[in-house]
Amino acid sequence: MNGKMAPMELRGHILDFLKEHKSASLATCMNDVPRCSPVQYFLGEDMDIYIMSAGGEKFKAIENNENVCLLVNTEYINYRRIKGIQVFGKATICAQDKKVYEDAKRYNPDHEMMTLKKDNLKAIKIVPTEVVYLDSLEDGDRTKQVLRHQEVVLQPEEINLMH
Repeated sequence: MNGKMAPMELRGHILDFLKEHKSASLATCMNDVPRCSPVQYFLGEDMDIYIMSAGGEKFKAIENNENVCLLVNTEYINYRRIKGIQVFGKATICAQDKKVYEDAKRYNPDHEMMTLKKDNLKAIKIVPTEVVYLDSLEDGDRTKQVLRHQEVVLQPEEINLMH
């Protein structure tokens, strides 16, 4: 993928990739201590992302710092070939806004989860501010395409040679 995509084309690739997967790593930070949690996610309207969980430190972190990063990726084929996205955004938890839980219930495709654990579930909503897309599966080209405010920015791979 050497050529720069138009914003709507890149947005389509991002949404397709998000729909193909459901597992991710959610990075949060509290008191200058980063944390990464395995999560399952699903899409709402536009590019909003929802996570339902029984709780944990990620909720405390988001309450104190709304900035998050969600990583969704394939396995590495080798050190150059991988496909994935990083979603940087602002997160809200249901304790801050009750509508987050109601929206998450509405968009959640796993109705069994809602039936079995409904009293123990909490919700997170992520509104993306920037999405970094990388598809180096075919040719190893690690140029990243960044969707930011309906604009696409290319980030060529920086090669660091050690002497």
